[in-house]
Amino acid sequence: MGRRSETKTETKALDKYCRATCRCTDNTQHKMTAWIQTLLMLALLAPVYGGPHGPQEGGYRNSLHLTRLARTRVSQLLRTFKQQQLGDAHFEDRSLHLNDLPTLSTDLHRWLSLEERERLSEASDSLQIYWGVLQGMREQILAENHHPGTPQGGRTALSLPNSLHHVQLDLRDLMRRLQTLLESVSRSEEDRAPADSHSVPRPSVRRRGGQTAWLRRLEVYVVLRDLDLYLTKTARDLLLLEARRHGSLLGVPALH
Repeated sequence: MGRRSETKTETKALDKYCRATCRCTDNTQHKMTAWIQTLLMLALLAPVYGGPHGPQEGGYRNSLHLTRLARTRVSQLLRTFKQQQLGDAHFEDRSLHLNDLPTLSTDLHRWLSLEERERLSEASDSLQIYWGVLQGMREQILAENHHPGTPQGGRTALSLPNSLHHVQLDLRDLMRRLQTLLESVSRSEEDRAPADSHSVPRPSVRRRGGQTAWLRRLEVYVVLRDLDLYLTKTARDLLLLEARRHGSLLGVPALH
């Protein structure tokens, strides 16, 4: 029951994410949503049918578990931050964007054309970028809190770096799990082709002179908001990859 409840919740979140980010027509969007729900049901039904299980199955479930934990923490922090720092727990401004964050839009045809290891590698690389952005924000906030004459935000200002650090720890654990899964998937391929392993440069610490306190708060808001959406996207990818693996046992065609 717990797994079914989690997947129903995930389906609602993914449907909301797809409506917000997928670059496709209404008809294609409807087909994509139905297709996603079908594959998610396969992920639920596959354990009933049994069948051989390789190391990837446990890897996907563990990765999905860590993704959900990270997203829960980010969502809670985002709600608290909006209420305490922006004055409105329901604050939303979709017009705000940061260019150095991974894209959230989904090109359906490109996504379907990606290999399994390409999807995993892309997710790991993007999470590394978010980790680096959070690190830069933490260091900047800590530096400002210790700078003479800088207005102190009280307990909230002191707790935000700690909260961001906890998010970083979640992302670190998830990236390690994805890397292990990526290596396992690469070894299982018939051609033994190595996964694309290229280091992603960490964004440098942000030093934006003349930036007002309000703009800095909006920057934190955008990073947390986009990270929440990206973790939803990552959960979708893991669910679909697991569903595809189980679906192959039930005679369902691959995603591409």
